[in-house]
Amino acid sequence: MSLGGFQSGFHARKVPPAEVKWASFLICSHGCAEIIQLISHVSGEVEFELCRIEAERMGRVLLEAASSQDDCE
Repeated sequence: MSLGGFQSGFHARKVPPAEVKWASFLICSHGCAEIIQLISHVSGEVEFELCRIEAERMGRVLLEAASSQDDCE
């Protein structure tokens, strides 16, 4: 399932754990039924994979980092 993209050149999709590309690097120890993949618009390759729980954690960290910095010029 495609989930949209962002300006940096990636889009996201969800796949079952059996379809992950980088199983040995998968960030999930929760037994999640779906894994989120970030896919490069340039290469079409999977660049990063993590489960919903870890994606939410990463999202919070990124939002905290963004809010603690001055606006981009």
